[in-house]
Order: sequence, then C-alpha cells, then structure tokens
Amino acid sequence: MDAPGPVGHAAGVRLAVALAVLAAACQTGTSSPPGTGSGRPPSAATTGQPAGAPGAAVVAMLTKDEAADLCNAYERSGAATDSPDNRDYLVANYLAKAVKSETGHAWLINFARLGADKAARIDALNRAAKDAGLTSCPLVAMWQ
Repeated sequence: MDAPGPVGHAAGVRLAVALAVLAAACQTGTSSPPGTGSGRPPSAATTGQPAGAPGAAVVAMLTKDEAADLCNAYERSGAATDSPDNRDYLVANYLAKAVKSETGHAWLINFARLGADKAARIDALNRAAKDAGLTSCPLVAMWQ
C-alpha cells in the first residue's frame, strides 16, 4: 500500500473544509459504543479539538473500526489512485459512509475545527489510532 504523498497547503485546507462540511452534514439517530481505548481520559488531540477551545470538554472517540477507516481513508476511498483534484472529495465521501457513530461524527467535527494546523491534525490522528489500538495511521502522511 502506498502512503499518500505530501499534500500542499491548499490541498490540506480543501480537505479540512471537506471534512468540516462532511461532519456538519453527518447526522444519524444511531450510535455505536466507543472502542476500547488506553484507559486514560481523552486529550484535546484525541477529541480532535484544541485545548481551551469552545466545546473542548466534549469527549469524542472513534470506534476501532472507525479509526481504522479514518487512518486508511486515503487508500480505501480510492483517492490514492485518482487525480489530485478528486482526492479530498473521495476521502470525505468515504468517511461520511464509514463513520457511523455519533461520537465518530463528533470526532470528525472536532478534527475539522483544527483547520490547517498540521501539528494538531497529526497529533489528533496519531492519538486516535493509538487509543483505538492501531499501530499506525497512514493518513498522517497527508499533513507531513
């Protein structure tokens, strides 16, 4: 599996906007229980939200399957083999279908609020992967 190549600032911002729109549009009446985590309270990075930001106390966790879908969204969505102009859309569309729990949607909303802050996004993705018991998160390469 090829990791995504470096993405320019404009593409990163487009993906952030696509995730924000996706998260706002995602509404569901069902919820899945959060996946097993590390046993420690979620950090601001785990919730996908900067510390001290409005609503930072909202705890949003991804299930293990959702974290795996998020971290592998670049490949699983088909974005890895599509044109660069379609990649953001494909990833966002894939996540809209893959992330089904209310807490997963809340995580995506909080992640989108990070905007173009690469360091915060990388930290949030790595923490989500770690808290879900994953060894890595290939989507991190999009912000490196």
